[in-house]
Amino acid sequence: MKILHVLISRVSLPPVKYGGTQRVIWALAQAQQDQGHEVRFLWGDAPSVPPGTTIAKKGQALDPLIGDWPDIVHFHRAPDEAISKPFVVTEHFNAGGPQTYHQNTIFLSRQHASIHNAQRYVYNGLNWADYGKPEYSPTGKYLHFLGKARVATKNLSGAIDVARQAGQKLAVLGGPRIKLGRGGYIHFARNVSFKGMVGGETKNNLIRQSQGLLLPVRWHEPFGLAYTESLYLGCPVFATPYGAIPEIVSEPEAGFLSASGAELAEAITNLSGYNRRLCHELAVERFGHQQMAKGYEACYQQVLDGQPLHQNAPYATEDLTALLPFTAQ
Repeated sequence: MKILHVLISRVSLPPVKYGGTQRVIWALAQAQQDQGHEVRFLWGDAPSVPPGTTIAKKGQALDPLIGDWPDIVHFHRAPDEAISKPFVVTEHFNAGGPQTYHQNTIFLSRQHASIHNAQRYVYNGLNWADYGKPEYSPTGKYLHFLGKARVATKNLSGAIDVARQAGQKLAVLGGPRIKLGRGGYIHFARNVSFKGMVGGETKNNLIRQSQGLLLPVRWHEPFGLAYTESLYLGCPVFATPYGAIPEIVSEPEAGFLSASGAELAEAITNLSGYNRRLCHELAVERFGHQQMAKGYEACYQQVLDGQPLHQNAPYATEDLTALLPFTAQ
């Protein structure tokens, strides 16, 4: 099968330090090539892209650039023009208000699909060969927060408070201690260290030596690579029960979910009750790039057989990005 992935992004492919969606696309393409498919990209004006990638300039029509080569076009952002070739769209975000989606839209988790009145979803997967080995006996005396610190839905302030209640240090992977401008913040808590926007082996080693991931988000998480990366490297997850998180942290020994900071803090005081080997195995068995590629192949084949992925177009009737409840105490 000839597959064209389309995302007009200025982030390099493969990405270097950040770019969750781009990392998923790269992992998917690697798996598809392993499975015998031909893969190309239609991308934005990024610093680095694979050989043979077609570059779209801002505002340029995409259909002429797609041409006749692909059997299936996989958009990672919905096109706003007519497309001649059969295509699917992965929706990587939540609706910000009333919205209707194309019938061939694929969501990232069961709950992500459900809140958009849809059924088809494929879990994100990563190429675990990029992450090295997990750590079952970590030496770090800290929990880690993995996400953009400036984003309110990631709830850094809640994580800091939970760590304090639990008597734990917190390493923040995703921003500096002081951030000015839009979404700015200042955190003076002495139990918190800020590692900046880290990536690659630096990030992986900080995670594998951590006692666990503390990420109590306050929105319907569509998927959440932070959770699967942390599980793979052996970390239990302490988070809120929102969005896809219960589908990812599906075993009691893999973590604890609550919208109560006090309950999360209490769970963290019993770190020995979680099974780091099980955390790793859960990520390997369910959230690898090969599993993801097989899920998408089934979607491609249905579309190529002339059947839409949904009989009725998915839709949202409200803002699904609004803050959800979290109590610090």
